[in-house]
Amino acid sequence: MSTLCRAVSAAPRWPVLLVLLSACHPAARVEREATHFDPVSGTTLTDEGASVSVIGLDDAEVCYSIDGGDPGYGSDCLATLDAARAVPLTCGFHVVTIRWGDGDELEEASYLVDSPSCEAVDGVVALWQNDELVRSFVAIKDDLQCRMNDCENPSFTGNWSAGCGDGTVTWEVTLNGTRAISVFTFVNCSATSSIEVHDPADPYWLDETAVLPLDVELVLDGEFRQDTDFSGNGDEAGVVEVAGDFTGRVESFITITDAARAGGWFEAGCAAGPVVGEVCAPGEAMIRYDYPDWSCHGDICPEPGDPPVEGPDSDGDGIGDEADVCPDVADPYQADADVDGTGDACDELPGFYAIQFQTDGRCLYAQSGGAVSSTPSCIATDPSQQWEVFDVAGHTGFRNLDTGGCLSHDDSWIGPWTVTVATCDEGDSFQQWDVEAYDQGGSEPQWPGRLHAVSDDFCAYTDFTNAVYGTIGNCDLAGTEAGRKIGIYAYGDTSGAPLAP
Repeated sequence: MSTLCRAVSAAPRWPVLLVLLSACHPAARVEREATHFDPVSGTTLTDEGASVSVIGLDDAEVCYSIDGGDPGYGSDCLATLDAARAVPLTCGFHVVTIRWGDGDELEEASYLVDSPSCEAVDGVVALWQNDELVRSFVAIKDDLQCRMNDCENPSFTGNWSAGCGDGTVTWEVTLNGTRAISVFTFVNCSATSSIEVHDPADPYWLDETAVLPLDVELVLDGEFRQDTDFSGNGDEAGVVEVAGDFTGRVESFITITDAARAGGWFEAGCAAGPVVGEVCAPGEAMIRYDYPDWSCHGDICPEPGDPPVEGPDSDGDGIGDEADVCPDVADPYQADADVDGTGDACDELPGFYAIQFQTDGRCLYAQSGGAVSSTPSCIATDPSQQWEVFDVAGHTGFRNLDTGGCLSHDDSWIGPWTVTVATCDEGDSFQQWDVEAYDQGGSEPQWPGRLHAVSDDFCAYTDFTNAVYGTIGNCDLAGTEAGRKIGIYAYGDTSGAPLAP
């Protein structure tokens, strides 16, 4: 074996994959199919009277549509090209689809017409979630590729595979002269990735850092093919059909230099997806995103609109002072959890708190009839989990916003002793609590205290059921240390800092 050639992964984190060759001869690289549109798909058109030319089909009958629909053919032709062989377009986004060759050939391209005469769109803009499909797919593809062959690069030709849900992904490395060919095949392959998406509570994108995690499950069917030379230079191209949280398709054409992704693009079209506040591009259009910055190719994707500000806007958050719940503190979300007219960002007296136990992260909630329970589903917007905190006779009272009752407990002689809610009475010592610093078994910053009732030396605790108990006369007698530890959170935000005991 006199020559050493290389097949590579397109994932930039992977090292060079070496394949020993017995002989090396030239071979053709993968090339992308030529387009019949001029300009190419993904172009923003700024000229007045914009149009797209159809090229290379001068002698063919060509039918077209501009909304992504089927243009038909023959007697069913929706529209035919004029003598200039051009498709006229109006302002906005268009998916131009052509059909020819006795109706058997079909091709489409996407364009945005944004000439000086086009009016700007005001208010909330429905952004496209095609980019989230692309990013989640690439994350899954890289993870699956790494899992094959135990994340090691093979040093010779062969086959590797990995399970993914009820399906499979396989990796086959073969030789074609001087070139190494890697084929990745997905068959009903189900896998999940986690990506960041913009917080839909900020529809005008006034805070670029406002992101939320999103788990995306995709089911993949299709194939990607890499073709590289001895120097680790080449390309990758492929198509997969996508189901699961998205319904659509992903294509790619990536250039590979020195065994790493060096540029190119991924593109995706979808009919449905999971991103709140966003939609798929009209007509299931294939939208291209350039690698590595994921920018929308040709600037054809919609951008967030400007908020409809009326009157002065002192804090510059896009909400006019007259309607702003915090006119002097920038707060594009306008959150007002206690609905008192003063936004959370500037409310010095939070209208409610959540009480969370360390055990299972369970939150205290009140039920009708006086019962009190706990749940691992802490929901800040659930009134039964919202407690008004107030001073009472030098101690602390807790009033539930759903039932209107105050946190109390029973004192039966035989037990079990349970936490309850009762009609609020500031003179009732059963409703007076001390929030004590509590570090038995170690300090817990998220759950730094415990609830100790003034009467009967009673401390509240929970277990892994929904029950909330206490003990008469000995706070440390029953329940685990974790079951007694609690954190009290303004507005039910258990990701923030709890009140200090």
